[in-house]
Amino acid sequence: MKVLLDSHAVYWWTIGSERLSTTARSLIEDKANTVLVSAVSFYELDNKMRLKKLDLKPQELRAAVAASGLQTLAVTDLHAELAASFDWDHRDPWDRILAAQTRLEHCSFASLDIAFDAVLHERVW
Repeated sequence: MKVLLDSHAVYWWTIGSERLSTTARSLIEDKANTVLVSAVSFYELDNKMRLKKLDLKPQELRAAVAASGLQTLAVTDLHAELAASFDWDHRDPWDRILAAQTRLEHCSFASLDIAFDAVLHERVW
């Protein structure tokens, strides 16, 4: 199974938070799954770290992602095109990219955010 993690799921996994659901944790820990972290999530989390909203350093985030065997997913022009074309009343550009990546990469999306249900068929939490 391919799973793309929402930014909060990446952060909670990295810090070992109890806020990460049992389902999401199981998907990440299952070595049979391909677990992806979008470049968008790195941007979003790095920005929150810069603003002192998160207690983590960018290098710690990257080290934890690498050590966990999670794979980084780059943003392509096709992701951007689909994200811009969604008929979705959701203004967060980063969420729109994550939704587009989930669709185009044929992934399940691990997220607490039910807003994604409007455009995705497979949100897990």
